[in-house]
Amino acid sequence: MTNNSKTNSTNEMVIEGVLKVINNKNWSGTMTELNSNLSKVLGRKQSKVLPGSPSALRMVLNRVVNRLRCRGISVRFARTNDHTRTRYVRFAV
Repeated sequence: MTNNSKTNSTNEMVIEGVLKVINNKNWSGTMTELNSNLSKVLGRKQSKVLPGSPSALRMVLNRVVNRLRCRGISVRFARTNDHTRTRYVRFAV
C-alpha cells in the first residue's frame, strides 16, 4: 500500500514542474528529457520527490493528465514512426 500524502505531493510537484517546463509554449520530448527538465526547474530539494525512472514518471503523468487538461494543457503520448519507435510526450498550450 502506498503512502497517500507522498503520492499527492508527487502529483502536485509534477503538475507544478510541467507548468514551469512548458512555460506557455509547446514542448515535446521523451520521458527521460522531461525528467531531467523537471529536475532543473524544480531544484534539488523538490526533485527528490520526483520518480526516479521514466516509466514511473509516465505512471504519475497518467494520474495527473486530467488535471493538466483542466488547466488548458493538451497532453499527447505517442511514438515516432522510425525503426526505434521512441515514445514521447507532447504538451501544447
